[in-house]
Amino acid sequence: MSYTKMQISNFLNDNILFKFWISDDFIIKLNEDNNTYTFDEIENIIKKNLDYWNSIKKISSNSFQYEWQDLSNKIKSIRTYFYEIENLDLDNVNNYIYNNLSSNRQLIEQGKTIYLLSISSPIDKDEEIRKIKNFVTYYINKTENNFTDAVKNFIYLSKNINYIGHYLSNPNQYYFYPALFLLKKDFSKIKENISDFENNIVIPLSKKLEAISQNSDEMFSEITALVETKHSEISQKFNQTVLKIEEFQNSVNDWQDDKNNQLNNLEKTYKEKLSLEAPEQLWNSLAKDYRNRAGIWTCIFIVAVVLLILASVQLVLAIHNYSIDVIKEIPFISESFIFVSVISFFIYIIRILIKIVMSNHHLAVEYKQKASLTRFYQALIKSGTNIDKEERLIIINSLFSRVDTGLVKTDTSNDNDSIWAILSKNLK
Repeated sequence: MSYTKMQISNFLNDNILFKFWISDDFIIKLNEDNNTYTFDEIENIIKKNLDYWNSIKKISSNSFQYEWQDLSNKIKSIRTYFYEIENLDLDNVNNYIYNNLSSNRQLIEQGKTIYLLSISSPIDKDEEIRKIKNFVTYYINKTENNFTDAVKNFIYLSKNINYIGHYLSNPNQYYFYPALFLLKKDFSKIKENISDFENNIVIPLSKKLEAISQNSDEMFSEITALVETKHSEISQKFNQTVLKIEEFQNSVNDWQDDKNNQLNNLEKTYKEKLSLEAPEQLWNSLAKDYRNRAGIWTCIFIVAVVLLILASVQLVLAIHNYSIDVIKEIPFISESFIFVSVISFFIYIIRILIKIVMSNHHLAVEYKQKASLTRFYQALIKSGTNIDKEERLIIINSLFSRVDTGLVKTDTSNDNDSIWAILSKNLK
C-alpha cells in the first residue's frame, strides 16, 4: 500500500527539516539561521526558482537554471522513493536522503534532523530578490554575455556600494552594467516600470496563488479519498465488531443459561443432600453397627457350637445312665427318644444362632444398600437427570420403608428392586 502525500508530509514534518546553504556571492540579505523548511516547502521553493530561471534561460544562458534543475531532480527522486516504499522507517528515509540529496546534516532537539541544501544561485527567499530580478531584466535587455558573473557583481556591489566607481571604469560589460544600474537607481530615483512590476511582482504572485490553489485542490481530493477510504474501513471494522459482539453476547447467554442450569441442579442437589444427609449417615452407621453385631454373633455361634459338641459327649453319657432308670420306671419311653430329643434341642439352639447371625448380616447389607442408593440418587440429581414428582415419591417411600430383619418371613417385595428399576429407566 503506497502512502498518500499527506501521510508522507506528516511523517517528514515531524522528523526532518531542510535549510538552504548559499554562498554570500549569491545573496544580498538572507537570514539562513532561522529559515528552516519542511519537505513540501522545499519542493515549492525549488519549483518557483526553477520556473523563474528557466524563463530567463530562453533569453540568456545561465548556470542558475542548472543548479535548480539538479536540485529539482533530486527532490523528485525522493518523492518517488516515498511513493514506492512499504514502510516509513525513519532510519531508511534518513539514509536515502543522506545518499541522494545532502550529506550535510545536523541533529537538533526532539530528535529532528536538519539537512543543509547547498546551491550556487540567488533564491527568492532573499529579502532583496526583487532588486536582483530587476537587474536581471535590465541586463538581459542590454547583453547576454557573462550573465552569471554580472549577477554576482551586482550582488557584491549591492552590499559594497563604495566600489561602484571602480566597477564603472572597467571596460567589461558584466562589471560596469551592474555599477551603472545601481548608480542610476540611487541618483536618478528611477522607478520600476510597469513591465518590471508585472514580471517581478504580479506574475510571481499569480503563479504562487495558482500553485496554492492547485495544492489546495490536490489536498482536498486526497483528504476526501482518504476520508472515504477510512470511512469504508471503519464501517467494515464496525460491522465486524458488531458481529463479534453478537457472537460474544450469544456465547455469554449460552454460558449464562448453562451456568443457571448447573446452579439450579446444584441447588436442587444441595437440597436433596440436606434432606437425605442425616438418613444416609444413619444408614451407614446402622450398617456398620449390624456388621459388628454379625461378627460378634458369628463368634458366639462358633463358640456355642464348639461348647455344644464338647458338652454333647458328657450329656449323652449322663442321659444314657439316667435313661436306664427312667425306662425301668416308664417303659414306654425309649432310649433313642431321649437321645433324639437332646439332639433336636441342640439343633434348635444352633438354628436360632444362625438366624441371628444372618439377620445381622442381612440388616447390614440392607442399610448399606439404602445409603448407596441415596448417594446414587443424589448423583443423578446433580447430573441433571429428570426425575418427576411421582417417581421421586416412590424412591423416597422405598428409601424410608421399614427394613425386614429376616427373622420373620414376609410377603412384601424388595423395595430396592423398585428403586433400581426407576433409576435405571432415567439413565437410559
